[in-house]
Amino acid sequence: MEIEKMALMIPILGIVLGVGIAIVAIVTSHREKMKRAELRHRERLAAIEKGIELLPDPDPDAEPKKGSSLKGGLVGLFLGVVLYFAIREVAGDDVALFGLIPAAVGVGSLISYLVENRRRPAG
Repeated sequence: MEIEKMALMIPILGIVLGVGIAIVAIVTSHREKMKRAELRHRERLAAIEKGIELLPDPDPDAEPKKGSSLKGGLVGLFLGVVLYFAIREVAGDDVALFGLIPAAVGVGSLISYLVENRRRPAG
């Protein structure tokens, strides 16, 4: 009976803790962005008060980082392949197919990276 309760609590705790960690990460990221924006604003106000001419304010979120979909695609692809082989050894071929889900997401990211790079003008 005790093992059954523990077996029931493991996925519940995993989901609750996973969602909790995600919420903390989102709130922390938002606070850091707000702090950076406030500091940038204060810096620009100080420069205006001193009479220094300012360049246009760059938007840090305007362009995605170069190679971000490449990195995510490679991580997803290799993670999925490793999961496939690991699960196949433990649980069998039928269950191992679930390891190919992250591999498919990784391949999708790699295709996205290739399409976006082909679309961008050279230079």
